[in-house]
Amino acid sequence: MQQTVSDRIRLRMSELGMNQADLMRLTGAARGTISGWFNGSNSPSAKHIGALSTALKTTPQWLLDGAGSPTQDDSQLEGVKCKPVLAWEAPEDLDPNVYVIIPHVDVKFSAGNGHIVEFEPARQELGTAQLLDWIHKKRVSPKNLITVDIDGDSMEPRIPNGSVVTLDKSINTLQQIQSGRVYAIRYGNELKIKRLSLRYDGALIIDSDNPAYEREIVDPDQLEHISVIGKYISHSYDGEI
Repeated sequence: MQQTVSDRIRLRMSELGMNQADLMRLTGAARGTISGWFNGSNSPSAKHIGALSTALKTTPQWLLDGAGSPTQDDSQLEGVKCKPVLAWEAPEDLDPNVYVIIPHVDVKFSAGNGHIVEFEPARQELGTAQLLDWIHKKRVSPKNLITVDIDGDSMEPRIPNGSVVTLDKSINTLQQIQSGRVYAIRYGNELKIKRLSLRYDGALIIDSDNPAYEREIVDPDQLEHISVIGKYISHSYDGEI
């Protein structure tokens, strides 16, 4: 007997020990939508198929038509911490009790030699959806979070060129710096994202994770040219690896 989409969804749920509530939490879909997938009265839409396949650790192709393997090939992801990608078209698609939308700021930060600041950042209408559970785990306030684009390779391999970084903009003074952590800063008229440390004499040490870039040291009498914009919380990457 040929399997249906609902058969394949129920199969993966059984293999992973998941229930319908788990799918609601991981996909952001409504209870009625999940029930429809489960009993076969409707199939996953383009809006939900990406999040559903991620939640079930499979591929959209296998879920929809049975093509390929029912399980993802994780051989290239060993040691890499991943989180589900959520597909959504408008904020009202998401349950506000489950997700928070983090606004995106339309300005690039350099993971390299710096970007000249020629305008004030402007928020884009859309942003990044994150689980409230993730927000609580990070112990940050959603109102203090923004995402920004990264341009440059000075923080590779940890933060690849082209990543989108989430920042906590409530961490915005040199006094709040924890040595060895990553921050977004304005240095003179440039924007950078770097690993910062405070030296015993009050100087600021600016490091890159990429050893091809040299360390910078800002003496105490030059710190007036430095302003902290936010602390690194996490990043996502949608490029090639």
